[in-house]
Amino acid sequence: MLTWVMLLAVLPALAEDVPFNGRTLQVDAEQEARPILRMASSRYSINRSAEQLVNQAQACLATVAGATAGTADPAQGSLQGSLQVNYRARFASFTARSQLRMEAGNGYFQFVQTDLTETQDGGTDANAQGGPISQKASGWEKAVGALAQSEDKLVDCLYR
Repeated sequence: MLTWVMLLAVLPALAEDVPFNGRTLQVDAEQEARPILRMASSRYSINRSAEQLVNQAQACLATVAGATAGTADPAQGSLQGSLQVNYRARFASFTARSQLRMEAGNGYFQFVQTDLTETQDGGTDANAQGGPISQKASGWEKAVGALAQSEDKLVDCLYR
């Protein structure tokens, strides 16, 4: 009995994978609002080393509006950063944000976005209401789509 209790404590919340424009969204299926926990891109193949990919991705982040580079470990094939994009939906301005992680190996890379949030008012008002992007909320597709478009710019840059 104790083993089952320990196992249940270790298991993550019930999550559901949902396809979205060539990506996989992980949605918290236990909450009625169905917040989006993460968005993972396809695994891209490219003829470069992990170190080359991370170094090039750092340069690419500097060319994408709203992208910020964080910590990088080229030897381990990892890069942390963030994305912030403005978009219009429901007759209002919004800002979507996420934490971006690049996972690279010799000959491949993938992007994973977590902490997907949106704020109404385009992020210009410090008192604007915001929160996690939820699949049950109106306009969630536009928020996730705007973040995906910024990520696509990074992918395109890596293939140049």
